[in-house]
Order: sequence, then structure tokens, then C-alpha cells
Amino acid sequence: MIKRSINFYNWTKGRMPAIVFHSGVIFVFSQAGAVVNFITNLLILPKFLNASDLGLVAPVTQFVAIGAIPLTVITSVVIKYITKYEANEEWGKLNCLVRDLVVFGLLSTIVIVILFIATFNSFAIRVGISSGWIQFWMLIYLCVSSWIPVIGLLARSTQRFFIIGVGSFVTPLALMVSSIIFLPTYGFTGYLVALVISTFVNAALSFYGIYFYLLGHKKGYEPYFSDCKPLLKKYLLLFSASAGIGWVWALVPSFVVKHFLSDQDAAGYFFIQRLSQLPFYAFSTLMIVLLPILSMKYEKKQSTAKTVKGSIIYTVLSGVIVIGALYFFSSLMFHFVPQWRPHAGYSPYIWFMAIYVTIASVDTIISADLVAKWEFRPAIYRLPVTCFFVIFTYCIFGWDGTKGYVPSYLWRFVDAHVVKDINLLISILIISSLAFLSVNLIWYFILEKKRCRA
Repeated sequence: MIKRSINFYNWTKGRMPAIVFHSGVIFVFSQAGAVVNFITNLLILPKFLNASDLGLVAPVTQFVAIGAIPLTVITSVVIKYITKYEANEEWGKLNCLVRDLVVFGLLSTIVIVILFIATFNSFAIRVGISSGWIQFWMLIYLCVSSWIPVIGLLARSTQRFFIIGVGSFVTPLALMVSSIIFLPTYGFTGYLVALVISTFVNAALSFYGIYFYLLGHKKGYEPYFSDCKPLLKKYLLLFSASAGIGWVWALVPSFVVKHFLSDQDAAGYFFIQRLSQLPFYAFSTLMIVLLPILSMKYEKKQSTAKTVKGSIIYTVLSGVIVIGALYFFSSLMFHFVPQWRPHAGYSPYIWFMAIYVTIASVDTIISADLVAKWEFRPAIYRLPVTCFFVIFTYCIFGWDGTKGYVPSYLWRFVDAHVVKDINLLISILIISSLAFLSVNLIWYFILEKKRCRA
């Protein structure tokens, strides 16, 4: 029976396009994981956490994401080389690069821990954290999760898609079981413990798959730095700035809700954020396999246009279906789930937020194609746009703090015409996603035009 199942697996794999087959395998696991995540985030957490603690979930997890910045920056630069070395079977260079990524990760984690300790008190005061245990487990979570970018990247680049698929189910399952164990007794601190456990399970599983894959291609270390040096020299500063500003931009929305609005608004935003991610569940499966496959096509001088177009159509259609369902049925869902009823007033915002998620997903597809083609110049133009939205969003919600810096007539106009609430925040997010997408689309069409002429 097992042998026949393996034969059927290999037979199916050989007769389907790679992106369809791998997406399908991961889809099965990830959708099961999505159901588990849904239970954890939207049934278990609201049952054991009050409104104030629910509002902490997004800003705390995003603040901890600072730990992933150094490895995210480096992997953004070397991702193409990992794919290239694997495709060309240059195992000595690949093994050497992996070794150096591990060394860099250890050093960067030490630096980030120091930065976290130095900035935590300022953050804690603004979001209302008073427990020393929360700080402790945030620090542990930071240390563990900081390795996820490089481990996840290696798993994708070496096409360990089956391991990725299994992890997309096992990781949420570990979070759910740990939450059930720790939340009733320890509250929000227990949730952080559960996050640490699930993240460690994810990292360990991916490491297992990568290690035994590379072990099968064990070769002596070969120098690779001369390959990466031109790109590092040209784009390292840009990637560092983009990652830093990108982290701030990801933190700002949930932070301003928790800091400037009420605890009830923060809890409502938690539900809005989680339920509006439903379009992303369909897209996330595709995204795991998209970049490695686009990179492979580019290295083999094949056109990526058909893959990109199909990915966008799939993402937009699935997004429209989910947005429509949320528009008509989100209020009904809040009526039937007891834990959600106190926050039912926020249900009309969910479909609106899902528009932002869908546009951002399309933007991610275009970004993946640009990275696959070694095209990083769009980041130069996205950087000032991101800075603008960071400053504008924080200032418009912290409007009272700008009184001494802006003319009085502007104060009167804003106070008379701008309602600083969640509706305003989601509107800003949608506008920002359209701005980012526009930058990428301009560069995408420029490159396609050059390719057609060639």
C-alpha cells in the first residue's frame, strides 16, 4: 500500500507542471494548518485573553520580528545565489554559503538581543506591558524566530517542498496544543510560550530536511564571495534600509491602534486582521514555490510571464471570492461564535481589510519575479514611499503631538474632516498597497518591454 502510494506520488509529480504539483502538495497540508490556525487564533485566544491582551498580539509579535531583520537582509541578497548553486550543482559553494549564514546568524542574534533590551521599555510603556515574564518570553521568541528567514529560504531554494508542506501543518498544530496547555493558566505569557514552542518545531523540522539534503551532496567548501561581492556592494545598504523601514511599517498599524485608540478597538483590529487574511491562505501556498520556480526559469533563459500572469489571475480571483463572502457573511459569523459577539461591531471592516491583503499579495508576486530576474532597483523607489506612509500614519493618529509643529488652520481642517479610527487606518493601508504595487508594475512592464525587443 505504501509502495503504491509512493509510486502514485512520483507518477503524478512527473506529469504535472512543477508549480502546480508542489503548490498542490503544500496546499493540502497548509489548508489543514489554516484550519488549525483559525481555531487557535479565533476560538482559543478570544476565550482566554481579554480585550487588552488580544490587542497586544499583533504589536508584540511584530515588534519581536526585529530579530529577523539581519538574516532577512542577507538572504534577500544571496537568495538568487542559493538557487543558482543548487540548480548548477555547485555544492561546495552552497555548503560554504550555508555555513557563513549560520555564523552571521549567531552574531546578528547577539546584536539584536542588545537592541531589544535597550528599546523594550519604551515600547512596553506605549502598549501597556507591565509583566517581566512577557519581556523574558518575547526575548526567547526573538532568538528562536530570528532563524526562520534563513531556514525557510534554504528549504524553499533547495525545493524541500514536502518538508515545507508538513511544517505548514505541524507548526500550527504545535501552537494550538501549546496554547490549550499554557493559556488557561498563564494568559498572554502562555501564548508567548506556545509561540516559542511552535516556532522551534518549525525550525527543527526545516533544519532536518535541509541538513540531510545537503549531507547527500557533501563537498569541500568552495569560495563563493567573489560571486556575491558586486551585489552586496551595490545593494546591501539599500536592503538594510528597506528591511528596517519595512519592519517599522509592518509594526505601525497595530501599534497606533493599541497606543492611540481604545483596548476595544485593539481587540477588534485583532479580529479584522486575522479574518481578512483568508485570501492570503489561498495565495500563501503559491508563494512558497513561486520564487524558486521563477528563478529556475530565469536561469534557464525561459520566460516567466506566463507563470506570473497565471499567479496573478489565481490570486485576484480567489481574493474577490473571499472578499465577497466576507462582505455578506462576516456579520453572521460574529453572531454564531460566542467569543466574537463582544466585537461584532468590527465585522464590517473585515472585507475592506481583505482588499488590502489581496492587493499586497499581487504586489508580492511581482516582487518575486523582479528578484528572480536580479532586478532590485524598484526598492530604491519604494523606500521613500514607505517612509512617507510610516510618518503619515503615525502622525495622523498621534495628531495631538504635532500641535506645535503645524499651522493652526491645518489643525482645524484635520480635526473637522478626519475621523481617526480603524476605517481611516485600513484606507491608508489600501492606498499604500496600491502605491507599492504601482512601483513594481512600472518596473515589471519596463523589463518585459526590453525582453520583447531583445
